[in-house]
Amino acid sequence: MQKSIAAAAVATVIAAGLFAAAPASALTASTRVVGGEKAPATASIVQLQATGGTIPAGYASSCTGEQISASWVLTARHCIDGIGAMNVYHSNSTANRGTPVAVDRISAAPTGDVALVHLRTAYALSSYTQLDLAATAKSSGTGTIQGYGLRANAVQSDGLYQASVSLTGASTDAFGGRAQHVTGVSGASNHGDSGGPLIVNGKVVGVCSTGDSADPGANTRAGSNYALLAQASSWIRSTAGI
Repeated sequence: MQKSIAAAAVATVIAAGLFAAAPASALTASTRVVGGEKAPATASIVQLQATGGTIPAGYASSCTGEQISASWVLTARHCIDGIGAMNVYHSNSTANRGTPVAVDRISAAPTGDVALVHLRTAYALSSYTQLDLAATAKSSGTGTIQGYGLRANAVQSDGLYQASVSLTGASTDAFGGRAQHVTGVSGASNHGDSGGPLIVNGKVVGVCSTGDSADPGANTRAGSNYALLAQASSWIRSTAGI
């Protein structure tokens, strides 16, 4: 269901004992990568900054997203709940985010922690994030996670980071949908990576939803749950026209 930013006063979902990059004062920045390494420069892995709505005055909620066309960005559903306004930034620097592109519509998937946001003005890129809309949860193999923000022990990131993770079975996302559980190899997700990609074989199979603990600290082996795109494949295609 598509709706305007102003109409997005939806209850935030934070599972007990888990982190989620919810737009709330307790989480002034959303999930980020602990450990790992600087990610290659890419304009399609974007920063999302939300304000207003049910977010207390003076706070902003930050998430990660994947631009999948000139007008649509994929992210986590909990990143759009309760917001009043959102901007998208295409710079990979958190200090120099570049020119904001305003969001004029948000849309939550009917199943799972998956969402799309629509850019008020189309922003064409030379290439867009590639999706795997058929992937199911795996109990073996590896993937790559990416995100902006807090690093080990809540230190602010200076840009986009990535880490290798093990695929460790099926789990559940913040909205009770299907998820891929991952365990960190070279790094793990943290408050601020929400909506960020889990990449397997060069394509995004899921977006960051929750973590196994409320604060991973400096634990590069921490686990988290990525909402699988397959549960919303038809909706993604029809909404974004891809």
